[in-house]
Amino acid sequence: HVNSRKNPPLRVLPQCLSIVFSVALIGCSAIPLASKTALAQSSQGDTVSPGNADSKPASMDSQLMFEIMIAELAGRRGQLDVAMAGYLRAAERTDDPRVSERATRLAIFGRQWKEAENVALRWLKLEPDNRDATQMLAQALLFQGKTNQAAEHYIEVLEGSDNLSASLQAIQFDLQRYDDAEKTLAILQRLRDEYPDELEAHLGVARAYLAANERESALEATDSALQIDAQNVDALLLRGQMLSALGRPDEGFSNILSALESDPENTHLRLGYAQLLVEAGRFDSVGAELDKLYAADKQNADTLLTISLLALDSRRYDRATQYLSELKANGAHLDQANFYLARISDQQQEYDKAITLYDEVGKGDLSFTAGIRAAELTALAGDLDTGRARLQDMADQVPNPAMEPRLISAESRMLQQADQPAEAVQILTDGLARFPDNGDLLYARALTADSAGDSDLMVEDLTRLIELEPENAHALNALGYYYADKNIELQRAEELLEKAIAMEPTDPAIMDSMGWLRYRQGNFEEAIERLRAAYKLLPDPEIAAHLSEALWINGDRVEARELLQQALVESPDDANLLRVKQKYLK
Repeated sequence: HVNSRKNPPLRVLPQCLSIVFSVALIGCSAIPLASKTALAQSSQGDTVSPGNADSKPASMDSQLMFEIMIAELAGRRGQLDVAMAGYLRAAERTDDPRVSERATRLAIFGRQWKEAENVALRWLKLEPDNRDATQMLAQALLFQGKTNQAAEHYIEVLEGSDNLSASLQAIQFDLQRYDDAEKTLAILQRLRDEYPDELEAHLGVARAYLAANERESALEATDSALQIDAQNVDALLLRGQMLSALGRPDEGFSNILSALESDPENTHLRLGYAQLLVEAGRFDSVGAELDKLYAADKQNADTLLTISLLALDSRRYDRATQYLSELKANGAHLDQANFYLARISDQQQEYDKAITLYDEVGKGDLSFTAGIRAAELTALAGDLDTGRARLQDMADQVPNPAMEPRLISAESRMLQQADQPAEAVQILTDGLARFPDNGDLLYARALTADSAGDSDLMVEDLTRLIELEPENAHALNALGYYYADKNIELQRAEELLEKAIAMEPTDPAIMDSMGWLRYRQGNFEEAIERLRAAYKLLPDPEIAAHLSEALWINGDRVEARELLQQALVESPDDANLLRVKQKYLK
């Protein structure tokens, strides 16, 4: 059960994506200069800088060009602090707005908000009507806590926009990265009040409420959006998501189904509906929607990939294999097709096939994860030395040292699976000496220490991780479950699990932990309800063991026996199931 809590889900399917306002880094070549700027004139042999009554010697212009060249070279080498400092100096000494723009983007990327504010003001002085400059100034003000000023500049952006919906989405992207839910909501409410007839303004408020876990208020804001456009896909899906979270999924789904009856070819809406069904654990209903999407839009590679992932999430492996194989045959999304076909083979314990498919994943976002898993499977198949050698080869080639902790964690898992728990803990301890307080390594060592019988170290690491990352739902869950399972510190367990489940209300592992806590507290009815819901989402043998034990103690012995026997057919060697069988069904 601890292992089921070890890692966050492999991936999260994309929700309805907002239009992203990108913050560009410095380019691969020097900034092209306008013909009348000081720098351009200097390069052409002039000695006077325009925009200023005072003449400047050519050596000053040459110095500016030199500083920009150094800043560019520094940026290409990843020395962003040097690049930013160079452009900030240059922006003060030239009237070319592109220098100020580059300096602003670098300051924002480096999260130097005061510097970003100053240079954005300089940029606006040179280009008063530039909406990008206005929006970046608003972002710099926002991250300094100057929310009223930020709101005023965001309104300026909207006033000059020829696409209010897109501009509102771009502003929401800025606000999503601001870690103050109350102030974020206040700004979005201000924008909604300025544009009460704009649907996206109401959806922005709804999303802010949802992020703050205020679902009823989010629902009201979404209903306001639907009053503007009752068929808006994003609003319908958001409403369905919230009603499902509020325990009223049928209400939300009925509106979506009505919209699909009116517009059965709406792929966006049907994809969203299929995802909501998966999130609600209604796997029996998902297959029909996936088949409709496949029949209607299988020539679209993006649709084919999305329904493949939904099939995987709903454990419809035959469908997922069919979709992914067709995707691979078409030559589209090859890396994703190989990776997820490997995951299916991995799940079905066809390890040689899985390794081959993982090795076919090309260089890209998935290659690192694929390489780690191929190494782990090599070790799991009995060749520990080759598995570790694979990881060492990856470590020698890793482009970013920040990725190394994942390799350390993988090696520790190999050793643990090879029944070398003490060595696994030592690998992680050595890793923490290199990467102190690394959250992934702390979490991995906590779980590894538990399997090695060192509960004190596990509690120490999880406690430290929660201090560092108080919103880490998986760490909260792991420690809360430990206390519940040991039947100790139940009040503390409740505090931890209540916080975890508030953040991840549909995570089956956390739902199971809370159910098991209720069982320990003697609240058998609620325990069974929570465990049933968890088992519906994830038919894991340990959840089955918990549910069958709770049912047995509550007097539902026929159901408990049937559930246990069914789970043992699927997992005959599971220690938790065998424990319950030995204890109650001798």
